[in-house]
Amino acid sequence: MIPRGKLYISNKDLFTGIYYCFTDYFKPQKVYIPEQNTSKLFCLSVRTGFDLVLSALNFPVDSEILVTDINIPDMFRIITAHNLIPIPLPVNKRTLNVSPTNLESAITPATKAILITHLFGGIMETDEINAIARKHNLIVFEDCAQAYAGNAYEGNPTSDVVMFSFGLIKTNTAVRGAVINIKKTALHQDVLCRSEQYDKQDVSSFLNKLFKVLLIKLVNIKTVYTSFYHLVKAAGKDFDEVLASFTKGFPGDDIFKQIRYRPCLPNNKLLRKKLNNFCMNSIVARKQLASDILLHLPNDYKIGMLNTKHTHWVLPIETKHPKELISFLRSNGFDASQKASSLIKLSAPSTIPNPEDLVLENIVYLPSYPAMSKKDRNKLVQLLVSYELTAN
Repeated sequence: MIPRGKLYISNKDLFTGIYYCFTDYFKPQKVYIPEQNTSKLFCLSVRTGFDLVLSALNFPVDSEILVTDINIPDMFRIITAHNLIPIPLPVNKRTLNVSPTNLESAITPATKAILITHLFGGIMETDEINAIARKHNLIVFEDCAQAYAGNAYEGNPTSDVVMFSFGLIKTNTAVRGAVINIKKTALHQDVLCRSEQYDKQDVSSFLNKLFKVLLIKLVNIKTVYTSFYHLVKAAGKDFDEVLASFTKGFPGDDIFKQIRYRPCLPNNKLLRKKLNNFCMNSIVARKQLASDILLHLPNDYKIGMLNTKHTHWVLPIETKHPKELISFLRSNGFDASQKASSLIKLSAPSTIPNPEDLVLENIVYLPSYPAMSKKDRNKLVQLLVSYELTAN
């Protein structure tokens, strides 16, 4: 079976991270790593950075934050935990953009900020959004967790806070970690001081995570993956839930007890190493995979194909029969899924027009596996086209 994706970390980098952990264990290093740029903050996760910045901003209770209506649940949970109200704005499924007109019409005297979330590897057009924000004196957050592209995109220069994730399943992963770019010096210093009050994550926790990643990479070998799939099914377990248990960054209900830490020194060193040595070849390979598959599919399948800066972190398509399509593809050797991402959707007000609504329940994630052969790519396209014909 073709695996649903890959982890963007080499065995060499994993063993380097393990070496950092053992070095720290036998000869603890207390040297502080200075920030390479006065606007950047290295955090345990994007959740950590977002939580810290909201604490520093200290908006009045019941202030509103306009948000892309699709994100991971923890980001919405962090907003409400700060006694703020998320106001969802719909995403256009063709462009993966939010309408500037819808955004401006949703601004009220209670609106204090905008959280832009780039989805699936698409990079949203933000110039007009940021211009509106400046006009209304709003803080702009960019959540780029799914849209890392090295130096090719570092956020809109006028955004106040730009957040990149390097968690386990992200592009250029360091297994854990995030970089938060905070443009205003005073805000950056406030957030940095708050971050310094946190304990460091335990090195053993990071080391265990590295060994777990080695196991995941072993399972992700095509022949092993196929055997693992059949073993899980034979045990009567849900394959998606088993995989999610391997890759979920912060399991459990109390998210704040898990995110309010600083990364340990080995984690910090590995993240900086990954940043300094990132190569665009992985993104080029993903874009080629997307081109080979998506361009040959019926238009009704396609999501985000009008996004002009797409990096194709995942390959979502839309279908009216997601469970049936997944079963069909898996029976033919391709691990498609509805659960390749933990995204949820908030209901936008009915007054906001959205003729091209993105419906999460209709999404199927195709294997985003750049090592897929040309033969397998053609076979996947043929399967999708034939299924579309028979389903209709």
